[in-house]
Amino acid sequence: MTGTVRTASLASLLGLITFGSTVATAWASGFALREDSAEGLGNAFAGQTAKAYDASTAYYNPAGMSQLSTSELAGSATWIAPSARFGGTNSSPFGGNVSGTTGFNGIKAAAIGSIFGVYHVNDDWALGLSVATPFGMRSEYKEDWVGRYQALASDLTDIEISPVVSYKVNSHWSVGGGPRIDYMDARLTNAINFAAVGAGANLPPAIYSTYSDGLGNVSGSDIGVGYVLSTLYRYDDSTRFGLTYRSRIFHQLSGNVSYQGTPGLLASSFPDQGAKAKITLPDSFNLGAYHDLDQRWAVMSDVSWTHWSVFKTLNVVGDNGQGLSSTNEQWQDTWFMALGANYKPADRWTLHFGTAFDQSPVENQYRTARIPDSNRYWLSTGVSYNVLPSTELNVGYAHLFADSASISETANSAAGTLSGSYSNHADIFSTSIDFKF
Repeated sequence: MTGTVRTASLASLLGLITFGSTVATAWASGFALREDSAEGLGNAFAGQTAKAYDASTAYYNPAGMSQLSTSELAGSATWIAPSARFGGTNSSPFGGNVSGTTGFNGIKAAAIGSIFGVYHVNDDWALGLSVATPFGMRSEYKEDWVGRYQALASDLTDIEISPVVSYKVNSHWSVGGGPRIDYMDARLTNAINFAAVGAGANLPPAIYSTYSDGLGNVSGSDIGVGYVLSTLYRYDDSTRFGLTYRSRIFHQLSGNVSYQGTPGLLASSFPDQGAKAKITLPDSFNLGAYHDLDQRWAVMSDVSWTHWSVFKTLNVVGDNGQGLSSTNEQWQDTWFMALGANYKPADRWTLHFGTAFDQSPVENQYRTARIPDSNRYWLSTGVSYNVLPSTELNVGYAHLFADSASISETANSAAGTLSGSYSNHADIFSTSIDFKF
């Protein structure tokens, strides 16, 4: 009984440790974040791999640093306000449905920031540094919601530092790249149906019927290393193309599992202990194009492929080497496609427009309460203003529509089966400033 109870309970706690995958608030493919540039947000990130407008190219395409004629420093702040509202039921192991609330927004708004710097060494060489947030999430369901045994809080913080270099091969070609140092920290919680656990352990009804819900908490962190390689082709003064490859990053998250409210008869089956889980962040290819139609108008596009199929299963192992849970994820590779345009009504002003399709890696049969992900459709706009010849301000806004996300999740026999659908959308606001020196 002890091993069975422990495994079932930890599957409920850790089984979507989709740490990196805990996305509901990320609002890009899977649990990725794109929103590290206010100027890029205005175009729905169309052309971001080819623009090489400012210091943010150190992150999106390091080879583009060769297009900058001065050293630059840029910083952005972005507010992401998603909404994911569940409608449906959770079946009870005792028959009927779990009591609880539905219909509220289970996703927390969150702010992210980024910093980019480029040092212009000479006409051929440039050095850069980016500090960005490529992954992240903040979700927090109410303690009494019907799916509390599947998920409560899911928090992921991911920070990437990348020193990069670019070299101009000739008047057309530039190359760039460098290492990526990625720090990930995650925390997941959910309620535990100790009454159902007690029933499954064949305790007398007079005992398990008195049990209240408990709380499980898992946390972990790790530092992983990857790399980025890119090239930029400048056809002429008006047209350029960019290609960026971002490698996989392997994480082994190390942390702890702890419990609250465990009944005395079940305490030996729910020991606080250390735990580890391996997570692979996907590699991706990004291809962009940019073209100035004339002095006022420019058009651009981007296509990205993300190798999400590397995320097949999630295995969690305890301190003693025992497998605590194994969750079948089976994510699929995804495409992101964006089109955008810029218009300059006056010398200091630029208006941005964009639209995009962002494919979800989560198929219907594998959707979970921690990741009610679905395909998204972007509509974006923004404005840039040159306050001084050396200083530019950018503001961007995007609204993301999302497909309805059906769900049928059974974390374990004590949790029940969560059935219904999510209604999702998001609003994103961003501002940035860029200094040339």
